[in-house]
Amino acid sequence: MNRLRIILDTNILISGLLLSSSTSQQVFDWVTAKETMLISENTYEEISQT
Repeated sequence: MNRLRIILDTNILISGLLLSSSTSQQVFDWVTAKETMLISENTYEEISQT
């Protein structure tokens, strides 16, 4: 079975990493465990500037 390729926006990505027990973290955990997470060039640039 093929894995879905999912792009998370910056808000979900950062919230998923920082806020334990949040819905964003549940989404992040599910995507990284079951699917293939992609990151857009814009999100990468936004994150790397912080």
